[in-house]
This record gives sequence, structure tokens and C-alpha cells, in this order.
Amino acid sequence: MFFFMITRKYLKSIGEFIGRSDIRTIRKWCKKNNLFIHKDSTGEFVINSEFELVYNMPLIIRLKEKYKDAWQEYFEAYEKDELMKMLDDDFGFKDKKTKSSYTTKGKIASLLFKKSA
Repeated sequence: MFFFMITRKYLKSIGEFIGRSDIRTIRKWCKKNNLFIHKDSTGEFVINSEFELVYNMPLIIRLKEKYKDAWQEYFEAYEKDELMKMLDDDFGFKDKKTKSSYTTKGKIASLLFKKSA
């Protein structure tokens, strides 16, 4: 027999995320976002995974529109705070040396900026 605990997020803590402190406003936000509010002797709560999905939905929609099938990789990068790694891949900065079109005109400058083979 397996027992597992589903993580709860109480309405007061949701208020911290959405920038509201009034419980009535938090309830309205949950209702507007189709987030079911459960009640027990400890208070009113939602399922944490459902809240995270609803809370992150605007980002998920934007990533799906922009990156199509690769949206999950970008979302994971957001969650791990590794977005800069993804941007390096996007813009081709990895393993790419920048080339300058500057050419030296003098003898001393040509010695200073001499290309190494």
C-alpha cells in the first residue's frame, strides 16, 4: 500500500504570489483561473501543482508561440534559472569567434594585432 501526500498551497500564500492580501480577492482569482478551492479543518487551499500550472500559464503560452515544439526546454531553463544558456544556443554565441573587419595600417599596429596561426 502506497501513501503519498499531495502538496497544498493555502490561500494566504497564493496572495503573496499574485500580490493580493484580501482572501475574497484571492478566491476570485482562483475562480477566474478555474482553480478549485478545497476546504478542511486547516483552512482553504488548492493543489500546489495545479496552482503552479495556472500561475505559469502565460509564460507557457508565450513560449509555445515563440519556440513551438522546443517550449519545454525553455520552460525548464526558466525554472532552473539557466535561461542564459538557452540564449547562447539561440543566437549562436557558443563556440563562435567574432571576426573583426579592422585592418592595421602601420608597422607597430600590425605587430600588436598580429593574428596567431
